[in-house]
Amino acid sequence: MALKIRLRQQGCKNGQTYRVVIADAKSRRDGKYVEKLGWYLPLLQENNCSINGERVTHWLDLGAQMSDQVKSLVEKNAPEVMVKFREKKQAIYARKVAAKRAKKEKSV
Repeated sequence: MALKIRLRQQGCKNGQTYRVVIADAKSRRDGKYVEKLGWYLPLLQENNCSINGERVTHWLDLGAQMSDQVKSLVEKNAPEVMVKFREKKQAIYARKVAAKRAKKEKSV
């Protein structure tokens, strides 16, 4: 089961609010979700978003993917999560490059 951190639409037609949730990638936009991680109120000018950075980090460590909208919200409201996420991504890339180099040197 592939998990995504994404927005779940709530509210009425002209007053939408969103929840930041972890859900199965195949579930509907307003469908079931595993855990609520925060909320986003686009109609407010200030203080319009809240995200639980610890839980986002936990789910990212387990392999969940973030949607583009959630990624921008996390960058604004929990920048330390994005720093850890980028460092981890760079470490994985460095390991892959080192493994390729080792394999190449071994074969030569």
